[in-house]
Amino acid sequence: MYKVLDANLLGIPGAVRELAPLAARYGFEGISLPAAALTDPRAAAEAAACARDYGLKWGLLATPVDFFHPSVEGPALEEGLRTLDRWAATGERLGVARAYNHVWPSSPDKPFAENMAWHVERLERVQAVLRDHGIHYGLEFLGPYELRARDSHSFVHTLAGVLAIADAAGGYTGFLFDTYHWYTGSRRLDDLYLAAARCDRMINVHLNDAVAGLAPDQQRDLIRAMPMTTGMIDAAMIYGLFRDWGYQGPVMCEPMRPTTYRYATMAAEDSIAEVAAAFARVEGREPAATWA
Repeated sequence: MYKVLDANLLGIPGAVRELAPLAARYGFEGISLPAAALTDPRAAAEAAACARDYGLKWGLLATPVDFFHPSVEGPALEEGLRTLDRWAATGERLGVARAYNHVWPSSPDKPFAENMAWHVERLERVQAVLRDHGIHYGLEFLGPYELRARDSHSFVHTLAGVLAIADAAGGYTGFLFDTYHWYTGSRRLDDLYLAAARCDRMINVHLNDAVAGLAPDQQRDLIRAMPMTTGMIDAAMIYGLFRDWGYQGPVMCEPMRPTTYRYATMAAEDSIAEVAAAFARVEGREPAATWA
């Protein structure tokens, strides 16, 4: 497992030449690829130099559109796939090895069976582009009740669900495991062990905590906390389980709001130090934060 500082997810501003030395100083082994590197050769060269100089790996390749959003059809889909091919070619040259997309847990117009067939067909097209460039793709399940209940037709919201889509499309695609989506979607230990047993197909882990004082079904998708701060999700247990079962890929903190709002106004080094402290708690190297 290697710790990635994903400044995009965290809302930390700054160019890669500013963030890379800080990431290395605070013990991160990876950093997010700046968006400009996917379209600007000079930015790509600068990013590659920074990663090389500070011994950093890359996090995940961004995708140009949400390929599993129902609005991405026709010309939008075709243009998205062409752009993905260009971005994946750049990512391949830079050494980016992983990418992902979430799967929405409800649909406004497709019953379950129809939606499953649609997702399998869509996945076959997206994964073909990424496989051509040696990039491992994963699907993220979304757990919050607000998303599951948003539309009239329910769909997958657990690890088993996204693996069913991936397997039906040939088994080439893996999954992303997010502790918040597990907590809001099932909270089942067998899901954790299923993920651990399939860690060869796990392309990334997101660590976070839930809001104290709210039941799982009351949690909001975009409001979360840094891992091991509220006492709702035992991220240290999950991290240790995946480590012990042999997961070798990237791990990131993804606290969402209000943390990302705060990081947007803080000095980058202060934010990065706070993220490093969160990883230390997860790894058992620092005491857990005071739980609300």
